[in-house]
Amino acid sequence: MVKVYLVEDEIIIRQSIKNSIDWEKEGYEFIGDASDGELALPVILKEKPDILITDIRMPFMDGLELSRMVKAELPDIKIVILSGYDDFEYAKQAIKIGVAEYLLKPVSSAVLLEHLSEIAEKVRDEREDLALKKVYYQEMQENEELIKMKFLGELISGKLSLADAMEKGKRFHMNLSGPFYRIILFKFIQEDHVQAEQSEPMRLSEATLTDSGMFFDSREGLKVGHFF
Repeated sequence: MVKVYLVEDEIIIRQSIKNSIDWEKEGYEFIGDASDGELALPVILKEKPDILITDIRMPFMDGLELSRMVKAELPDIKIVILSGYDDFEYAKQAIKIGVAEYLLKPVSSAVLLEHLSEIAEKVRDEREDLALKKVYYQEMQENEELIKMKFLGELISGKLSLADAMEKGKRFHMNLSGPFYRIILFKFIQEDHVQAEQSEPMRLSEATLTDSGMFFDSREGLKVGHFF
């Protein structure tokens, strides 16, 4: 669900907005409300709502200052400002801060829901894009690991020339210009007697430190020695 937080100093308006909308039915989670920005700020930073609805004129901390501070910490939050003042200067500041909507009071629940629906759709789209980016990044990391393993296999088997090894090594930030290297090999064995319900079926049962050497020869390319 899309999380909503409300800040409004006029209790009648605050209660009206809070109680006139069936938030859960409309697909929202109403996570709280406050009477001014100073009280609201720590709660907002903790709960991280997707949408903040705030009055513009309030004691202690007004809606514009609250919006600035919240946007600095939660840049993806969507802010809806409610104002009783048709003042272009307020609207200009709100646009500069990056609020999603600037609505003039009085605002009916139907009108508010209409604007919230458009904003919520953007929130869901951004969530979907973020999820796709995470999947893409994970797949890229996995592919990179496979390419690295293939490279190390070619390196150990001696299939690469010195020039090719050094060139491919740059991709993985590996400096292969040294005269000798030490290699550590770990051998993993799956124990047959481990029961299926156990959460760790693969255990490190043997670790072998090989006395291997790797060296470069400009005449013959890259060579790797194995000593078991």
